[in-house]
Amino acid sequence: MWGYALTTATTLDLIQNSFFIASCFYVAGLGAVLVKRRGIGGGLVGAGCLCNGFSLALRYWSSFPLLPLYQGAFFIPFVVGLFCTRSLFKGDGSVIHALLVVVLAWSALLFPNDFYLPFLQFKSLFAHGFFLLGVGGKALFLVSGAWALTILVNQDQKDMKRMGTYVIWGYFFWTLSVFSGAVWAYLGWGSPIVWEDPLLTTTMATWLYYTLFLHLHLTRLNSVRSRALLTFGGAVFVFLFNLVPELGIFMMPGIKL
Repeated sequence: MWGYALTTATTLDLIQNSFFIASCFYVAGLGAVLVKRRGIGGGLVGAGCLCNGFSLALRYWSSFPLLPLYQGAFFIPFVVGLFCTRSLFKGDGSVIHALLVVVLAWSALLFPNDFYLPFLQFKSLFAHGFFLLGVGGKALFLVSGAWALTILVNQDQKDMKRMGTYVIWGYFFWTLSVFSGAVWAYLGWGSPIVWEDPLLTTTMATWLYYTLFLHLHLTRLNSVRSRALLTFGGAVFVFLFNLVPELGIFMMPGIKL
């Protein structure tokens, strides 16, 4: 009886309100960074991650075994926020990183996509691997773009290693996501790729982009500026073609506090 009650309007209110509070913490963290209080900013962004994580746990629990496949926009700010918190506490995070978290969170809040397409119940680990690994890959690509923009703005090469590390790990998780999705599709529908699905088309386009990016050392586009520009361009591509399609129409959040 208790579990049933939580899956009704109460759960939805908790999911929405906790994500709204997380988004407000992210804005407060950005404000602290703007006034050069990185430690306080890291704490506020971290508090936002806690609220965001609580919202995600409820979202996943209430929908299981359905998969929140088109709600990755609510998950990505949490992952990016964790990396932002770490960078701010280390003293090398910047306004760009905090701003990225704010943009991602408020995009999901103001353009929610809280509905489910008529998918079957997904109990295969490959289905959940496709979604969760894809969220991790997108988040890492976006963080690498933030580091690339930091390099371009500051004209400093010291963050090149960080930028490259995030690209490599993003590519690793993205490749595992593609593999998991192919296995899941083959087990469910007998075909590893359904090219009519725009989600899979943009997923493979992103994989191809970063595959080519990791081979820049074989070309003349291997300067610091070129790599930073292409990394930032990849992050913009991910945002426009992998994240924006997961957003819905503009809607003012119905907050009940």
